[in-house]
Amino acid sequence: MKKVFFEDWQKLLPYLRQEKEFNLFIIGDIENAKERTGNMDLYIDGDIDNPRGVLMRYFKFFVFFSSEDMHFDEAAEIIKDFGEARVLSGKGEVIDKIKPFLGNLLCEEQKSYFAVLKEPEMKNSEYNIQKMTLENSKKVTDLLSTITEFGERDDEVFLDGIKNGSARSYYLEINGETVATASTSAETKEMAMVVAVATDKNHRKKGYATAVINKLCADLTDEGKTACLFYDNPLAGRIYNRIGFRETGTWKMLKLKSEQKQG
Repeated sequence: MKKVFFEDWQKLLPYLRQEKEFNLFIIGDIENAKERTGNMDLYIDGDIDNPRGVLMRYFKFFVFFSSEDMHFDEAAEIIKDFGEARVLSGKGEVIDKIKPFLGNLLCEEQKSYFAVLKEPEMKNSEYNIQKMTLENSKKVTDLLSTITEFGERDDEVFLDGIKNGSARSYYLEINGETVATASTSAETKEMAMVVAVATDKNHRKKGYATAVINKLCADLTDEGKTACLFYDNPLAGRIYNRIGFRETGTWKMLKLKSEQKQG
């Protein structure tokens, strides 16, 4: 595998759009990249006009895609050599192919269902749901920091998306307390990944998060964007299904050991 020059990143989009839902993170980050930074790298197996696989690093997180046989061992070596990788994610069957080459780097695996908003059924809410700004972002990040189910999080990555326009976040306050939130990540001209759906543990089962998701998805739909997400909680799956999300496959996240040997 070889690193791709920033000037050639856009050339990967036709290949990635063959499965645009599963490649939304990579597509979104390419579309929103204004210049080469130290926060992001792209690697390919094969030729730039006909790649066999793409590996993206965004801060300490890696996303991987391949449509055929490729040098999975070389992709794994890039992740190992980086030395600070926290998570590797991607389409389930693709992650299964690289996993054997990660060796002792692999710490934990999380499998989720991947769903796309195909039959929108959003409902209006009586709540005053607000859009987060950088100035009031602490309202959301403080809530997210209490959600132990999320595991690996990085506020720097989250806020970077807000700054560059590739993400947005909505939240609901009740009596001055932030009780629920939902965000997007890797927004493109056509799609957006819904992430970080959360409700304060003292305010669950009241429909707060559902109201926020409805507002978020309604706005995305009005803008001509299709929402997608992944989930592993059956209860959440039923809520998403009522809104109009339909399962299309699986998504896997591999948590990697925090102490890694530099290459």
